[in-house]
Amino acid sequence: MEFVHHAPEGYLCPFCDLARGDFSNPRNLCRPGDVIYSDDLVLAFIASHGFEPNPGHVLITPREHVELLYELPDDVAARIMTLTRDIAIAIKLAWTPDGVSTRQHNEPAGSQHVWHYHQHVLPRWHDDGFYFTPKRPIVDPAVRARKADELRAFLPKR
Repeated sequence: MEFVHHAPEGYLCPFCDLARGDFSNPRNLCRPGDVIYSDDLVLAFIASHGFEPNPGHVLITPREHVELLYELPDDVAARIMTLTRDIAIAIKLAWTPDGVSTRQHNEPAGSQHVWHYHQHVLPRWHDDGFYFTPKRPIVDPAVRARKADELRAFLPKR
C-alpha cells in the first residue's frame, strides 16, 4: 500500500541532516552535542524543543529517511523499540523521574510536524500536567469486539 507523504516539496529534513552530521541548514536546531546514541540503523538525541516543565526528552529516529510508522522496516522498528526501553531506563537512572512516557505521531491529524519518523521518550513527574485529560467512558465490550474484528481483518499473517 502506498501512503501519502506530507513533507513539502524541497523539505530539508533536520533528522537526516543530523544523521549525516550536516549542520549547514540554519533552520535545523539539532546540534552534535544532542546525540546520545548512534548505530547503523538508528539515532537517539535530546530534542531541541522541550515539553515543559520537564525539558530533556529524547527522540529516536531511523538513520534513513522514513516519514511514517507504517513504512518502518522490521529491523529498524525492532531497534527503535529496544532503544526506547534502554533510553527509558537511562532516564530513570540519570534523573530519577516518577515515570517515563513514550509517544509517536503520524501525519498532520496525528500531530506529526517533522516529516521523519521519531519516537519521543519523556521523563515524567507526578502532577506535571503533561497528559492531563479527564477519564474517558468505558467502551462497551461489544463495540470493542467489533473493533478488534475490523483490525484483525487487516493484520498481516506472520
